[in-house]
Amino acid sequence: MADLPILYSPLANAQIPNQIGPQNRLSEQEIAKAKEFETLFLSQFVDEMLKTVDLDAATGGRDMHMWRSFMSQAMAESLVDQGGLGLATSVEQMMSAYKTAGNGGNS
Repeated sequence: MADLPILYSPLANAQIPNQIGPQNRLSEQEIAKAKEFETLFLSQFVDEMLKTVDLDAATGGRDMHMWRSFMSQAMAESLVDQGGLGLATSVEQMMSAYKTAGNGGNS
């Protein structure tokens, strides 16, 4: 199995061209939804990571696991405010592409 070549697809790192015309621009609400999606994803990601940490030793209490979800949410929101993983940007590009397709491809 170690002799299998690693396949590289140039499409994996390809940038989606920005084809947002005036009628296809995303509203502030749509941009907020993309950020909300990234926050939800990161919250679940951070929560899974925190499950591997012994919070009892760090906080002195055995009920800290009850607060882990709140801490995960706060950490995720902070990460998104600092730029996140770029997932929101990708979601925005896909939303824009759907708008373009819905307008018959006219920008």
